[in-house]
Amino acid sequence: MALGPVYESDPGAAPDSDFEPGELGHLVAGNHGRLLDSRRTPVRVTAVIRERAAFEIEICAFEDSGARWELALEEIGRFQFARGSPMADRATVARLEAARGRFAHDVSLDIDPGARESTLDRIAAERAAAHDWLTSRAADGSDVSALIDRREGDPATFSLLEAYMAERDLAELEASFSSTLVSNPASREVVKGHAIVLAELGLCPYSGRAVRDPELFSGGWSKRRRAEHITARLAFVAELFTAWGLDEVTLFRGAAVEGPLPPRAPTSFISASFSRAVAEEHFAGGPGTATAVLWRQVVPVGRLFMTFLETRAMNRGFKEAEAVLVGEPANRAF
Repeated sequence: MALGPVYESDPGAAPDSDFEPGELGHLVAGNHGRLLDSRRTPVRVTAVIRERAAFEIEICAFEDSGARWELALEEIGRFQFARGSPMADRATVARLEAARGRFAHDVSLDIDPGARESTLDRIAAERAAAHDWLTSRAADGSDVSALIDRREGDPATFSLLEAYMAERDLAELEASFSSTLVSNPASREVVKGHAIVLAELGLCPYSGRAVRDPELFSGGWSKRRRAEHITARLAFVAELFTAWGLDEVTLFRGAAVEGPLPPRAPTSFISASFSRAVAEEHFAGGPGTATAVLWRQVVPVGRLFMTFLETRAMNRGFKEAEAVLVGEPANRAF
């Protein structure tokens, strides 16, 4: 079955010469700009949140049109803005620079081997529970190859995951987290909170900016609840693939940059695809691409945190056949 293009684009997009590099002064609500990705995704500034050293944009085109992303002020360099855009006054820019400086330090959390061993035992127990739960529902009938070919998940499998999470009182957290991660892993503090908990569980070290939101671990997003979500998801996905007769999967990644390939930044969650075609779209890059890389790797199902096969949010706009893995710093591919 022939599929359309993996990603939407605008062949008539204006040239970069019509824009100027993004800086804090461009953070005026209503200003229009573009993300410096290969397709120059149009955006609009919707808010500036000085107390969290953040700004919010709305995506104005393509699959994620209408989505709102909250980003740290230092991310302004990822954008360009139309020449002649309104600019914030010097006093406002100075206040933004001061806010950015308050959170301009990195935090590193190493893995505690004892915590890791305890977490792996916890995941093993959860996998046993997930195995029994899935077996009682005969969850072994999906044609995974056909779903990968179509780059579409299975609605019945979405419902299985949602029921499993609901039984653990994690349904609301799951829906909010998956939607945020799919739209933009760097958006808001939600994903950062999970990354920090991953480190405390001993699953992947954390290296990144300090927490900006004082409510990050409050209420339903406490560290305990986040840990329950992480272990439940890892266990459910691993047992789901095991029920389908899969102990490992082949995944692909592609990257294209407008310059030399930079060193790989530490990351807690890694996005890959079951589809080589999706990775090749990233590999193709755009007019300014100088370096491109295509990776393929066989990955054990125990590393799968989230995939398009069981996650409803991964099928709402994009058709990326995506898999999100727990990071492995020593892994040179992913």
